[in-house]
Parts: sequence; structure tokens; C-alpha cells
Amino acid sequence: MASGDELKLLGVWGSPWVSRVRIALHLKGLSYEYVEEDLDNKSELFLRSNPVHKTVPVLIHDGKPICESLIIVQYIDEAFASTGPSLLPADPHERAVARFWAAYIDDKLAVPWVQVFRAKTEEDKAEGTKNMLAAVETLEGAVRDCCKGKPFFGGDSVGYLDVVLGGILSMLHGTKALCGVELLDADRTPLLLAWAQRFGALDAAKAFLPDVGKLVEVAKMRRAQLAAAAEATKNYTTPEIKSKSRTYSLPPVRTAMAGEASGGEEADLTLLGAWPSPFVIRARLALNLKGLAYSYVEEEDLFGNKSELLLRSNAVHKKVPVLIHDGRPVCESRIIVEYVDEVFPASGPRILPVDPHDRAVARFWAAYVDDKLLSTWITVYSGRTSEERAEAARQVVAVLETFERAFEECSRGEAFFGGDSVGLVDVVLGGFLGWLRASEAMCGVKTIDHARTPLLAAWAERFCALDGVKEVIPDVQRLVEYNKMRRARLGLP
Repeated sequence: MASGDELKLLGVWGSPWVSRVRIALHLKGLSYEYVEEDLDNKSELFLRSNPVHKTVPVLIHDGKPICESLIIVQYIDEAFASTGPSLLPADPHERAVARFWAAYIDDKLAVPWVQVFRAKTEEDKAEGTKNMLAAVETLEGAVRDCCKGKPFFGGDSVGYLDVVLGGILSMLHGTKALCGVELLDADRTPLLLAWAQRFGALDAAKAFLPDVGKLVEVAKMRRAQLAAAAEATKNYTTPEIKSKSRTYSLPPVRTAMAGEASGGEEADLTLLGAWPSPFVIRARLALNLKGLAYSYVEEEDLFGNKSELLLRSNAVHKKVPVLIHDGRPVCESRIIVEYVDEVFPASGPRILPVDPHDRAVARFWAAYVDDKLLSTWITVYSGRTSEERAEAARQVVAVLETFERAFEECSRGEAFFGGDSVGLVDVVLGGFLGWLRASEAMCGVKTIDHARTPLLAAWAERFCALDGVKEVIPDVQRLVEYNKMRRARLGLP
């Protein structure tokens, strides 16, 4: 580790997310100070370092905090690229695939695990159990496809995806004792079980994966505390389960055909999309801003007649957007944006910052869009009553007020989140601008205005005026009409 690199990790014992980071630090051979936090009495350092989520882990590097485990592991690999083995694959497509499966683990395996653990009804438990089992069976296929006969997802040595899945192994092994479900099974998931045994034998895993028996006891105690709180407060509701699903099929835009863009690198790029999807808009924004030529294929009916190309290209989620580059698909909108920037660094402006810490901050706020803005906005789009939709819109406003502060931090007085040019957060949040503007017509609540969020309102005007952007953001009235049609199709009033 270079002179002057001071690393401090804030965590709690038993956290699978903290285990991920400690395993990554160990594999990279990095020295660090570990600080155990009491989440019932959070330290000033902790609250100051992660004021948004107030969750562990937090890695502090030379006084600058990095939050969220997936972001931290990537930061460790990028900031200390010359130290220890590389965790992320060198090939951009393989890197995109690793990021895809990492997101899948948190979205489709960890979220239902929490649902089962905290279930108050048998129905909730049954639903979570079904989703967990489906996720591990899908991951069984991922072991086959990604490992390709090698011992780890990273090949002969441990890589990013091994760290991400490996960090939650104790949690998975404890599922039978806690929830009555055997997730890793020799008959159902033999490849995944064999991988888990290999990973568990590593020195890093032995050092930093919590003992399963102790973890189960602590978890049972925590469950009892939650049950007691529920009994004491009859209005108790299940604590929020953070969902990071990123590609709901929902916005066309300019259809740049192959060979149309000038100055871009020659490549065979095809984007599968659906015109109202904010996630598709993200991908189109990135491609347009990079000046890349691409063919656009509109998926006409995502609800009943998906194309064979889409089903073959995104067999896991079966959703748009999908970018196909020289025959190889890349799925999930934020992963596509990063992929485009990494594969075509010389085309157009850089979307991700060069500095690893700035890149981690950008990834944090990009994830916040999907974690917090998406989950509240969905109700604006699909709520049953006007009151429910208006309340959701007010919650969207609260999230956007957080982005008002984020803009001040990220832009550093410049025009965009990315500084003097458009960056990752601009693209990710910008994909929602059409729908945010349509919310006033849909439920009577203006989400972005100069009174409450003046910086964000001015940013939105600048962003939407850019070439490559203004052609992409859908017309508000068209979105309103689409929403009416979609609600009628779903039988919503």
C-alpha cells in the first residue's frame, strides 16, 4: 500500500456486507483499522461518514468515506489496482457480467432472505422462500456459465463475484436453522455447493466469515427483539427491505441507426428497448452522449409477446434495456452505461470520473436513484387512488430534496453532477426527467421546481437542452397518455 494511504473500516460483527469488504481487503493485501460500530448508539464518525443511509460498511480512505459494499469492493480494486490480485475482470464484457450477477445476488437472493427472516405471516415467508430457492437455482446456472470449469467465478483465483457471493455464505448456511430452508443442496445446486466449499476453505473466508452457529444465535436474538417491538407497538410495520431492481419495463427517442453518428468508433451496437422506459432512456442517453452509432429495436409488447432476441439476450430478467455489442448482450441500465463508457473511452466525454473516489461517489448516487427514487415513483405511476399517487409524489419530492444537496456536493459549482460535463448521475437521474415532469399532470404534484429544489430545477433545464438529450426525453403528454392506457390494461382506476 502506498505511503499515506490510511484505511479505516466501520462495521458490525455478523454483517455479510462487512464480510465482503474485509475479504476484499485481505485478498488485496491491504492493511486497515477495523472499528466495530454499535448500531443502537452510532458514533459521530459513522453518522458523519454515511449520513444518507446510516448503514455499514463504510470504508474511509485518507479521510474520504465510501459507502455500500458493492461500491466499496469495486473502489478497493480500482484505487489499489497495482496492489494484490485484480478482483474485477480485465475484459469489459466480463466485468459487466460480473456486475450483473452481483446485483442479482443482492436483488434476488438477499432481499427475499430478509423477507423470510422478518416474515410476520406464513404467506410472506412462503413467498420469500420461493424467491430464494428460485434465485439459488438461477445462480447454479451462473456457476456453470461464469466459472467455465474453473474453481471460482474469477477463474483460477477469486474475483469480484466470488467476494460478493462469498460474503453472504454464513447467512446462506444459517438459513436452515433460521428459516427452515436448505439453500445449498447437493441434489439441487451441486455446482454452487462445491463452489461454496472451495470458497469457505480460503484463508480470507476463514478469517472473516462469521461462525454460522454464533450468527444463528445472534439472528434469533435479533428476531426476538423485532417480535417484542411488534407486540409493544401494535402499529409496527416490517422494516424497509431495500430493493434494487433496476429494469422495470416502462421511455424512444431518437433512433440512431448504425453508421449515423459521426466521430464514434465503429462497432456493431444494437439496443433493445421500449419507448416509455426510463431505463432504456439511460442507455440511449449514454450512447448519444458518447456519439456512438447504434440500431434501436423497439419491443412492441413486453407484457405478452416478447421477441426471441430479447428472451435469448436477457434470459434471467427478460426485460429491457439490453445492449448487444458484437453479438454479446449487456443487461441492466446502469451496467450498460458503465460498459459503454469503459469500452469506448475515446468516444465523446467520459461518463464516469477518472478519480476512484469520485467514481465511487457517482456510483453511490446512481444507486440511490434506483433504491429510493424508483421505489417511491412506482406508486405515482401505478397507485390505485389519486390520494395514494399524490402521497407517493410528495415522497418523491423528499427524495429529490436529497438530490438537491447531492448536486451541490457532486457538481462543485459546475453545471452538472459530473462537473463541467455530463456524468453517470446525470445520465441515471436524467432518464427519469420525462416521468418526473409528467407527475404533475398525473397526480397534481410538481416534483421538481425552482422554489424547493432550485439547483436541481436549473440542472434539469440545462440537461434537457443538450444535444443527444433533448431528442431522447419523451413528451410529457405522450407519457400521460401511455400511463392512462397502462392503468386501463391493469384494471386500475
